[in-house]
Amino acid sequence: MSDSQDPVFAAIISRDQSDECRAHPGTVAPAHCLSFETPDGTHLVQLDSIGILPIPGHGETIVLHDQPVTVDSAETAYTRNEDGRPQIYTQVVVVSLQ
Repeated sequence: MSDSQDPVFAAIISRDQSDECRAHPGTVAPAHCLSFETPDGTHLVQLDSIGILPIPGHGETIVLHDQPVTVDSAETAYTRNEDGRPQIYTQVVVVSLQ
């Protein structure tokens, strides 16, 4: 099966070309929501930004409110809102260094 016949890729292309996700490249900065939580799902921090925040990688040590933690995993989703603004959602799971 070629990439153009892959149903996942076809769904992405269809959604991105729909009226719901009108693309207006370069007219608006992306919005990025970066949330941090523990492995059991306890919410720690949420950062909402206009513009892209750096996404930490697995095993990286980062600091949240003056406390060092290690990134266990990071998952990012990309979409657009109804105005065509790119929307980025990143969920980062961290573990304590202690």
